[in-house]
Amino acid sequence: MVWKKVIALLFGLMMVATTASFGHVSAADNSATVILVSDNEADCTLAEYLANVTGAIVVTTPWGVYDPSVTATVMSYGPDKVIIIGGPDAVVDMYLEDLQELNIPVERWWGKNRYETNLAVIGNATAKLRIKFENNVIVVPGNDTAAIKVALRSAVKAHGVIIFANNTTDVTKVMMKIQVHPKNMTIIRSPIAKGIAERIRERVRNRVEGNVTEVEVNITREMAEEAIIISNERIATADELLANVSILEKTRLPVAEKMLGLAMTELERAKGAYAKGNYGKAYGQAIAAKAHAEFVIRMASKEWQNKVKQNRALNAKVFINRVEAQLRIMERSGMNVTEVRALVDQLKTAIENNDEDAINDLMGQVRQKLSEMYVHGKGKFKERIVHPARGKGRTKP
Repeated sequence: MVWKKVIALLFGLMMVATTASFGHVSAADNSATVILVSDNEADCTLAEYLANVTGAIVVTTPWGVYDPSVTATVMSYGPDKVIIIGGPDAVVDMYLEDLQELNIPVERWWGKNRYETNLAVIGNATAKLRIKFENNVIVVPGNDTAAIKVALRSAVKAHGVIIFANNTTDVTKVMMKIQVHPKNMTIIRSPIAKGIAERIRERVRNRVEGNVTEVEVNITREMAEEAIIISNERIATADELLANVSILEKTRLPVAEKMLGLAMTELERAKGAYAKGNYGKAYGQAIAAKAHAEFVIRMASKEWQNKVKQNRALNAKVFINRVEAQLRIMERSGMNVTEVRALVDQLKTAIENNDEDAINDLMGQVRQKLSEMYVHGKGKFKERIVHPARGKGRTKP
């Protein structure tokens, strides 16, 4: 089997992994809401569910990584509002700052982990999007990728609410908090989460009015392979981030290096189990490897973001990459970007000359011009969008 490698994007001294996927916009009016989310399986599932129900657009970013082309992609839909699902570890704050500079209304729905983010999304979807869930609850372990995919299909079909759970989750209290009184509950899990499912079932015994059904998802060869591919990509991203941060900081991050080594070991074990046809073990090891790689990404990404804020020249280079990605989108829509491109060329010269005053002044001018162009020209973006009917948004099976 050939293992896929993550594709890196070089900007300044930094390399980041990049992917993006898109949903659709509602035809109810000409307004557009974009949901920006990481490719984390739990958060992305919540975004896909909301897209299916509301017709919102979904744009994904690699977990914990900043990619300026993602901001440009969000802009390309001319959104009237952006909802970020997930905390700053998953969708970094630099995206929030980018959107605010364009005067795009943006809010973040999140908690300190995927379980609290789950509750925040349900609460906001009910209060702000006026989504009314049916009397069906789908409970699934929050780190069980294969089961989460099945849970998404079940939730869309039953118009139910998805609750992510771990060993300490009290599902009954969660249902009380989100004011859901289910007539039916479905617990979905793969063999690696059997213990979590058993604890959930015991805790909800005699507390659900209707049926409690348990669905076991068998781990197939394809599921194990996908888990290994995703883990491999996370590790490649973590390795690249860590290497570049080490160059920028001229120092090492021993804890992160240790965790990266552990992730690599777990991935090799996953590949070995896969080769022997033990797909359940391969799947479990790959998930563990991904979790350790994400720990490294979190550490390295924070270090890099701090360096960008402290280093004016590096900050300006990252700014230029973001602006040039946005200008390509604007030009494609028919806007005249000549004036801003001229300012960017001047900014590049100022960076080469290490002229901090000129850098500050030119970055301010570019920000103002871009914001004005977006506000006056976002209608051009919307003209290019095909509007499907509500409820027809893309959902990954």
